[in-house]
Amino acid sequence: MSRSIILILSLFYFNSIAQDLDLKKRYSFAKSYFGIDINYFYGLQNSAFLDEEGELQTLNRNNFITPALNFGATHFWGHADFFVSIATLSKQFAPSEVDNSVKFRAITGARFFPLALQQNSIRPYLSYKFAPVRLNQSNIAGEPYRKTQVKSIVGTGVAYQTPKIYAYLGYELLPNTETDIFISRSQTTASSFPKAFINFGINYTLELTNGSYSGSIPRLDSLLRKKNILGWFFGVGPSSAFPTTTSEYIQDYYPFLDDKSMPSIFPEVTAGYHFSKSEFAISVNFRPIRQVRNAFAFKQTIERNSLGVEIYKFLFDYHGFAPFIGAGALHEKITLNEVDNGSEITNEKITTTTPSIIFGWDIRPGRRADIWLLRTNLRYSPALTITQNNSKLSLQYLEFNFIQFVVYPQRIKKYRAMTASI
Repeated sequence: MSRSIILILSLFYFNSIAQDLDLKKRYSFAKSYFGIDINYFYGLQNSAFLDEEGELQTLNRNNFITPALNFGATHFWGHADFFVSIATLSKQFAPSEVDNSVKFRAITGARFFPLALQQNSIRPYLSYKFAPVRLNQSNIAGEPYRKTQVKSIVGTGVAYQTPKIYAYLGYELLPNTETDIFISRSQTTASSFPKAFINFGINYTLELTNGSYSGSIPRLDSLLRKKNILGWFFGVGPSSAFPTTTSEYIQDYYPFLDDKSMPSIFPEVTAGYHFSKSEFAISVNFRPIRQVRNAFAFKQTIERNSLGVEIYKFLFDYHGFAPFIGAGALHEKITLNEVDNGSEITNEKITTTTPSIIFGWDIRPGRRADIWLLRTNLRYSPALTITQNNSKLSLQYLEFNFIQFVVYPQRIKKYRAMTASI
């Protein structure tokens, strides 16, 4: 196994060296875009609710749409599309007896094109996504209940591209949609997530590599390959977090709460130093993370101020795709607050330090000489739990910082000086 891994990495490495000579091909490896993504859900199965007399009634669920903000990039010269969609509020086409909806949170996925995308041509694709899907349903008093499951989603469709526009239309399927939900703190009923939906998106494409054709970039790249200099960087970007395990504390004391509820979208701010010759980096980061569980007049809020120190190594550079892997430590200041029917029953403050694993990739049009770039990173803290009432409350999240804008101020200054001297 280890020999196979070494062989694969070697092939990537030597291929990247050869392909770097073809700068035009390197710069066309990826093309970024942003836009709007819309999911249309139809044919939902009935659910149930309790009426004023406590009798079980059938709930007819109506069709709805979920708009989302879309960020992504086509890769491998039009053969793949990697993206993140941040869903907004769902909109039903007609009211129901009680409020209900199904909502995606952050959707992460890829489309694969057997025939590469080309301008003014229709291309078929296969897709795979994973997303936390939240089922929302209030009781007759308007008190909300939520249940979240992370779902794999498969689909197929067609895409069309012009010099500025990238659009797609697809049909998506969700497996294993049957589930039970709480309709009171103690009573459950059968319900389901949507089985299928129609996906449509229209996006504006961006050309972010024009500056990489500058004559100063190769000179700066040569300098950074020889010395570990000009490495200070600063970055900021939005993140989401996916709970990876169930919590013993929730299951034991409050099973009607949404155990897999995601934290809200939060910013990640980072600063560090990139040792360009050796291709590794040391960074610190700060992330304020807030997670809320709310059902039947019970509200649990977990707030984390997380400060991380990490070191990671870049593995190779494949046409500007530079993955890295590393580890670090997170210093956590955590507040756990619980309110039951308007009365605060818990207000705990915990400080702890826990190990983290980080992996991700940079998109580098200018090889090592980019004055700014886009970074994606995923972080996992495998041991982060707190204890409450002798039960474990898991904070083991897979954090996904999907688009981080990273700037190298020293390189900007050097680049300007080189350009002025030409």
